[in-house]
Amino acid sequence: MTNRLSRRMILARASGLAAGVIGMNGLLAACSPAPSAAPTTPSQPATSAPPKPTAAAPAATAGPQTAASLKVQVGVQNVEFAGIFEADQQGFLKSENLSQQLLATGPNVAPVTVVSGGGADLGVLGGADSLIKARSSGIPVKAFGVLLQKAPSGLMSLASSPIKTPKDAVGKRIGLQAGARGPWSTIMQLNGLDESQMTIVPVEFDPSPLVNGQVDGFWSYAFNQPLALRGQGLDTVMMVAYDAGYKYYGDVIFATDQVLKDQEDALVRWLRATVKGWEYTVGRAEESARFTVDRSPDLGLNVDQQIAQNKAQIDYVTSDLTRQKGLLWMDPATWQTGIDILDKLGQLNSPVKVDDIQTTALLDKAFGGKTKLLT
Repeated sequence: MTNRLSRRMILARASGLAAGVIGMNGLLAACSPAPSAAPTTPSQPATSAPPKPTAAAPAATAGPQTAASLKVQVGVQNVEFAGIFEADQQGFLKSENLSQQLLATGPNVAPVTVVSGGGADLGVLGGADSLIKARSSGIPVKAFGVLLQKAPSGLMSLASSPIKTPKDAVGKRIGLQAGARGPWSTIMQLNGLDESQMTIVPVEFDPSPLVNGQVDGFWSYAFNQPLALRGQGLDTVMMVAYDAGYKYYGDVIFATDQVLKDQEDALVRWLRATVKGWEYTVGRAEESARFTVDRSPDLGLNVDQQIAQNKAQIDYVTSDLTRQKGLLWMDPATWQTGIDILDKLGQLNSPVKVDDIQTTALLDKAFGGKTKLLT
């Protein structure tokens, strides 16, 4: 017997944020509920759901819309991207005369590489700092929206031996995926620490090393693995990277400069449909989670965990800014803060300006002066 998951079940985003859903009962089983948990049928409708919203009239466009199909590079297709799924499922894309193809991911899939190489029209990148660094390295990519108002990655530890602050990591064994090394290094430097003060242990995306005592801290996703482990009776503590000084957006929507120029109309329409998809998801989190489980049978997702995750991530999808401007919105000042952090730490290959790495012009056009697109 083994405590490791199959690679199919522990696919994770190239940004280093774990995306597998883990069940624990001696033997780790991907996406399985606790043995005592009653199974839930994915197609079962959500209970006590509010009336379905209807789409508001889209912002004015000049004449008939040209049909378009967009390739989108996303991460593991669980509820992290529920709003993107609902944009299609609820017909919001169809109303924009659009279709989308969501590309498969894997441990070696780098969204920036795929998009900049022309393999996708747009992508979703786990951390905003990665986009800033890419632009600083001469890769012409730019953000035009964000799914998460703050990066939800961080260090998970067991409540019996918690790591609540960066200083608590001194002398400990820290499990990091390859993509987590950059964020962790940044957190260390921001807090006047060095990785030599601890033992860095290479890990993948299965948190077995934490449960088995091989590491004291494990890089994970705030509303994924901790919820799954809690469902198995394991209490954890999460040190969210954002709270440790790593103040970046999460799940950044981006494209190349050329695509932003050549396909602006299609991207605006895609944004509009996706905003509606997320508004729908926020209002009907349980229904969207059940649909996600049903549409991704190969992932073996646990419906109860996906419902819990979808509800928990609402606090990351929404913020004071989104309440004022609308979902997926972003603030140039937050991008400037991110640039300043990387510049201070000497992590930029060349200077970059806010306008080099982000634009809100497409969001302006997608919203058309509104703050919500569903009624």
